[in-house]
Amino acid sequence: MSTPRPTARHRSLGRWVDVVPAACALVIAVGLLLAAPALARASAEPLGFPLMGSSPWWAVLATLLAQAAALSATRRLPRVAVVVVAALPVALALLAPGTAFGTSSIAVIVAAYLAGVRVRRVHLGLVAGTLFVLTAMATALNVTASEGVGAPSAALAGVVQAAFVVGVPLLLALLVASRRQARAAHERELAAVRREQDARVASAIAAERTAVARDLHDIAAHHMSGIAMLASALERQVDRAPQTAKESARDIRAQSTAVLGDLRRLVGLLRDDDSAPLADRSLNSLPQLVGERRTAGADVVLTIGPRDADVGAGVGTLAQLVAYRMVQESLANAAVHAPGAPCEVRVDAMAPTHVRITVVNGPPAHIIGHDERSGGFGLIGMRERAELVGARLDHGPTREGGWSVTLDLPREGSILGEGNAAT
Repeated sequence: MSTPRPTARHRSLGRWVDVVPAACALVIAVGLLLAAPALARASAEPLGFPLMGSSPWWAVLATLLAQAAALSATRRLPRVAVVVVAALPVALALLAPGTAFGTSSIAVIVAAYLAGVRVRRVHLGLVAGTLFVLTAMATALNVTASEGVGAPSAALAGVVQAAFVVGVPLLLALLVASRRQARAAHERELAAVRREQDARVASAIAAERTAVARDLHDIAAHHMSGIAMLASALERQVDRAPQTAKESARDIRAQSTAVLGDLRRLVGLLRDDDSAPLADRSLNSLPQLVGERRTAGADVVLTIGPRDADVGAGVGTLAQLVAYRMVQESLANAAVHAPGAPCEVRVDAMAPTHVRITVVNGPPAHIIGHDERSGGFGLIGMRERAELVGARLDHGPTREGGWSVTLDLPREGSILGEGNAAT
């Protein structure tokens, strides 16, 4: 019900836009026609205007009214309307030639301008040529009939009059139309830039959401797998070893506190651009991570070579976070897919161009059901994180029936080549 109201308002505004130039041209032309007697009395020479109320006078007034009516239709029928405006003076020159003929040129000037603004470029050449010929013809006929000049002089007067009455306003209209088109093109370009910027922002938001989802998955998988192992042991220890059960309960509490701390750190990373919270998720913090897994009951060993090397030297903070998450996720996967299997984390920092981290677990201690083998997004997240920091990731089964994950982290200023591919 609300749609027709704007349409009716726009139509009413369009009608007023059509009427205003027609009314202005009519008022100026009729004003000159009515002021002619006063101007003639004030001038020493006769102006040649017809007497008010005479047949030529009424012919001129009828022509001016008809031109105004045609001008009011230029928005709906631009080509037809402007041609009619220019054709009416031809009839006036035949019926009532004289000085008053010049008042009809005002409407032709307005029509030429409106043609340049409203007529499509594909039709503008034909319309402009028609206006020029009609105006030149009307002027030549009027000069010949009223002043008795020869055909060459009348034709020259017609061309000069047409160049002024049609050419000047048409050029002005083309200038205005070109500026409008340039402004519209600029606005479309700005709109396209805004859409592109919005698309980039949406893509960045989606990427951040995916990264947060992966971090949440890693944190939950790491700690929850340990809590599940402790809870399973606790169930068997409650009756047979109450003291050990209490220790397992404390370990479960510690794991729960740790997962809350990790979640808080993740939220802190989202709230603050400072990279300081990443310091406790680096290569140097791998011993602490392995110790937590041992406390949870996993059979995990850590080997670092050389023994006293600074394994994080030359490796960026974000790359170290990627390595930490890889080890964390690999140990969590081993706990789920190979429960009871021994695991080894090896950090090889001997190469000058990269640091290699390998996590290997043996075959599962018992047959795993189908539901326990269902995978998630861990390996996908590892690979995508490795690509973001220019690292190389490789994973696959071992000859013994276990699983191996290898990550090569480039040191700053180094690019991994084919020779450094993980094996």
